[in-house]
Amino acid sequence: MLTLRTLRQIASSRTIPSFRSVPSRSQKGGDRVADMGRIGYHHSRAQAQESRRQWLQQQWQNRA
Repeated sequence: MLTLRTLRQIASSRTIPSFRSVPSRSQKGGDRVADMGRIGYHHSRAQAQESRRQWLQQQWQNRA
């Protein structure tokens, strides 16, 4: 059994390096560029998954 002895053992926004709930004034533009790249990657991946889903649905409907 795992025992938590202190609050430092619980992950929070201060202990997770990539956690950003709200951009802060102290962040430079580089963090925003990294976030935009990450967002763009996942957006294009979601579009690819949707087009594949539509293609598979069309293949299923047109089977003979």
